[in-house]
Amino acid sequence: MAALPTLIILAGFVGILLSIAYLAAKRGGEAQTSEDFVVGGRAIGTTVLLLSMGATYFSTWTLLGSFGAYFREGIWFAGFAVWTIFHGVFVWMFGTRIWLAGKRFGFITPGQMVEHYYNSKRLRLLVALVGITALVPVMLIQVSGGARALETLTDGAVPYAIGVTIASLMVGAIVLWAGFRGTAWTDMFLGIFFAAIMIFTALYVLDLVGGLALFAQVAEIQPDLVTNPGKATNMLELWLGLGFGAWVLPHMWQKFYSAKDAETLGKVAVATPFWNSWMMAIIPLVIGLAAVIPGVVPTVTPETSDTILPQLFATHAPVLAAFVVAGILAAAISTINSQLLSSASLVAEDIWGTIRGRQVSDQESTRVTRIVVAGLTLLVFVLALTPGGAGHLVPVAALGFGLGLQLVPSALGMLYFRRITETGAFAGLLAGVATLLVIKFGGYSIGFGPGTTGLVVNAAVTALVSFMTKPVSDASIENYHGMFARYMGADQEVEDLTIVDVPAHAKAI
Repeated sequence: MAALPTLIILAGFVGILLSIAYLAAKRGGEAQTSEDFVVGGRAIGTTVLLLSMGATYFSTWTLLGSFGAYFREGIWFAGFAVWTIFHGVFVWMFGTRIWLAGKRFGFITPGQMVEHYYNSKRLRLLVALVGITALVPVMLIQVSGGARALETLTDGAVPYAIGVTIASLMVGAIVLWAGFRGTAWTDMFLGIFFAAIMIFTALYVLDLVGGLALFAQVAEIQPDLVTNPGKATNMLELWLGLGFGAWVLPHMWQKFYSAKDAETLGKVAVATPFWNSWMMAIIPLVIGLAAVIPGVVPTVTPETSDTILPQLFATHAPVLAAFVVAGILAAAISTINSQLLSSASLVAEDIWGTIRGRQVSDQESTRVTRIVVAGLTLLVFVLALTPGGAGHLVPVAALGFGLGLQLVPSALGMLYFRRITETGAFAGLLAGVATLLVIKFGGYSIGFGPGTTGLVVNAAVTALVSFMTKPVSDASIENYHGMFARYMGADQEVEDLTIVDVPAHAKAI
């Protein structure tokens, strides 16, 4: 495919994104507070939040990595869609409580809530460091995946390095310019655009192979791909990482803060499983398995299977390929936007503020966040150019979700389990992360994945140490568990709450 038409269409696509970001920035005003910049002024409604949250998961993991996983490993991978049901439940169980605490105390990062509840700067700092580290691999695959797709569809006329540069500059510009509102508005557009590309591609492929007879054809060619090999531990790793670990990742936590009210989160919780499951499992299943049939994607190999989609259109419909690349970039940008902003805000509020030993002003926080956005964009850009940055997308993402999973026990202490102590949460998080890294990079195998094993060790250490150490303060129990008991499901206004012992870094609303 000629590079020029692709670049012309992509230029138009980029122009639309920048226009949306401009309108969002204009609506946000010139003097945005840190609350405006990081959580959209806590005024995000159902439609924008649902599409933004969904677009965050409609990443290159979905549009490239999952296709490759089906091609290499077969139909068993469809079981990962179960996580979308869990995720909807968790949005309601956990997200509404996070929203309530954020609304009442003015939190904009997870670390602020952690310090307020546990009265612990060291735990706040550790949570921030783990959260940022968890997001870097997931941000990395967005940039590398989009660049690989662009290189494939232009037959190398737009090299991988140029694609990485384009994706990095786009993301950095949107986040620096318009903050959370800009990322949410562009995510809404990108999510709709992405969905249209996915639906069109699935119908196109079904027409190529003669409809649902594709499963019978695959069974004749490679029967092991349409049988379940019983990879229970692999699936458990995906369920826990994506379902149980996803809600606690910093960018999702801050989306909970951004909701206009609890009812908004309730509607998002109901709609999420329907919106995510068929888009992230059923459509990639059809396309990934169809690629096994000779002639559908004649250039594909296991090594290049993460670029099935661009190879498909380069072979059969080059004139449409530019729109497919735009869809892939849409998936990449919509995911990395909020993750980049979240990581930067954690550095500004939780790490910079802790090091400075004082509350950071709105102006300073926004300024530092913008500087860190630029720095993290550069870091992801550099990592994407390293040899490891071009690995298979699903395994790289799994590392990030596994690290995020280690944040669950300390979060549950604030939301449900009052007996978890600061010392227990701190020790458990350290033990879980250490276990994950040893298993992942030490090449050990004990029957479960690194993230799952880390969580088991984490939970055990948290429970044991908490049993032997001093509980959190009565004020924290009242401010959180007492508040949840009185107001979750009760027909009362948040503003009616009586706050005990509000710390200096939090502001009651």
